[in-house]
Amino acid sequence: MTPRILPLPLLLLATAVAAQTPPAAEQQLRQDLDLVLTRLAASGALGADPQQVNLRVEQPARRVADLGVLVDSGNAERAHDGLRVLGTTPGSAAAQAGLRPGDVIVAVNGVSLRQLGADADGHALAAATLRATVAAAPDGEPLRLELLRDGRRLVVNAPVQGVVLPAMRVELGAAALAAVSGDADAAASGGCGRLSTFDVAPRGEHQYHARILLLDGSTPGPTGHETYRVRAGTHKLLVAEDIPTAEIGVGAIASLRNRHDTHKELTVTVKPNTTLMIAAQLHLDKATDTAHAGYWDPVAWREIAETCP
Repeated sequence: MTPRILPLPLLLLATAVAAQTPPAAEQQLRQDLDLVLTRLAASGALGADPQQVNLRVEQPARRVADLGVLVDSGNAERAHDGLRVLGTTPGSAAAQAGLRPGDVIVAVNGVSLRQLGADADGHALAAATLRATVAAAPDGEPLRLELLRDGRRLVVNAPVQGVVLPAMRVELGAAALAAVSGDADAAASGGCGRLSTFDVAPRGEHQYHARILLLDGSTPGPTGHETYRVRAGTHKLLVAEDIPTAEIGVGAIASLRNRHDTHKELTVTVKPNTTLMIAAQLHLDKATDTAHAGYWDPVAWREIAETCP
């Protein structure tokens, strides 16, 4: 009997700062998400009533690199003498380097992959070492792989090219709907919009995560969310900063600041069908002014056109 797949409210926020998502990418993403959710629901991973699930997954923007090789790394015994190649992805760096099933990778960039043992879960540390080396490889700089093939030792170079993935947030269940419906009268005359502190602010402009403590004098909700539906118009915010101490660059002085005493007010105007992004702006020229919180200010750094029903 085919399991019944129940519909799940889904909110996907994947914001690339440089540009909006192309339609083809959005369509592919939706199809892939439907496939993943169908498999999860059919397997029972979402519980007896998937409509009641509350799950939130967040991932910051990051660079990833993949060698494109499948190796036998189920346990340390199999990887005792290196990582045996089971296959490669067509067009991948491993395929371009000529790796074949049956090859044994014994070293990467001069680091031996032999007799490394297992991690706490019993998986081969040789595989983790290979992954870490691939992830750290600069773009355009090939990895040097030492192999055993039919008893012969040879060296190949694998050209690795990383890609940058945008920041992402996926929410399933009732929380996905609650996150965008906090204001009961937001859709009154004048329309509605959203305020968001989701952390995709550009680090190159010294902008960092912020938290909205009060929205027009009240604590915004739901608790734990970073996007709030509001009526279109002017709003007064009380904002706190989450700037990493190391970014301020004044060592022990920055660590003495009391974040609870550095919140600041910000007045913003939210346009209909618009999400206004809020962040903490670091002023490097005032980094030592922690006593009066002169080192930062809350800012509305970007507007995103999004339908607000």
